[in-house]
Amino acid sequence: MTDLFIGVVSHEGTRFPLNQGADGLAASLIRALELRGLSSELVINTADDWTPAVLELTQDLAKTSQRASLRFEQTWKAYLDEGSNIGTLHRAADSLTFLARHLKLSLRELSPGFRQSSMASVRRLINIELSHVKLWQLGIASGAPWVLVIEDDGSCADIKDLADGLAGLFDLHQGLMGNHYINLSASFQTKELGTGHLLASADRQWAGPQNRRIQQADRPITNTVCAIAYRVELLNAIVEEFGQLSMAPVIPIDFKLNAALMALRKREILRAGDCLQVEPPPIIQMSMHEMG
Repeated sequence: MTDLFIGVVSHEGTRFPLNQGADGLAASLIRALELRGLSSELVINTADDWTPAVLELTQDLAKTSQRASLRFEQTWKAYLDEGSNIGTLHRAADSLTFLARHLKLSLRELSPGFRQSSMASVRRLINIELSHVKLWQLGIASGAPWVLVIEDDGSCADIKDLADGLAGLFDLHQGLMGNHYINLSASFQTKELGTGHLLASADRQWAGPQNRRIQQADRPITNTVCAIAYRVELLNAIVEEFGQLSMAPVIPIDFKLNAALMALRKREILRAGDCLQVEPPPIIQMSMHEMG
């Protein structure tokens, strides 16, 4: 039986072609895991699977999708703030911030070229979502107990540390079972996301030589979809949930995964402690790192 399925989300013309080859993160990780007795299967998906049959791109869709993304950010912020000691003034400030962003978006919608650029952005988001879902499905079909999906801008400075850490978490006898997923990358600091009050030390150690902490979350959270490892039992539930979510309006895969995780928590498929986060993360999202 394959111990781990690794899927890489990429595309033709990527700025990070290294991760499509033998020297990329995924291929290097597979070799390192083999030395630790773990077998892996790798699929690198570069296909753009959007067609009009999937979802017709229109100017109205481009407009409603940007509005929907901003509204979901507000929903996610409220979800993260549940049970926190954030005061009334802080919440009012958040509301004003989102109002300002809605007004700014209204002004942008009046600018020449907005609709065309927005339609291109929506098409890109659809292709990223389709790629993730395809790799999730292939991971489930592989029979592996764990599925790791990495976007092609993922980078790791210490492959041996990553392999040791994952081998410890994936241990067939002492490793994680059930509906767990592990955030292995980060686009933002915990403080920026406002998730610190949801995290506590987990009862397990990072097996790699680098000084990292494994934390567990009080409720399902993510930082980025750049690198997440899923127990296959949970991934089955996520794929099923995605099948219930509408493709339109189009929101980023990060947001849509969060929507699915919120729904799974509401149905008590995900519980406190099922979400783990490695800090500092062993995988860096290069595109966000460049922006920083």
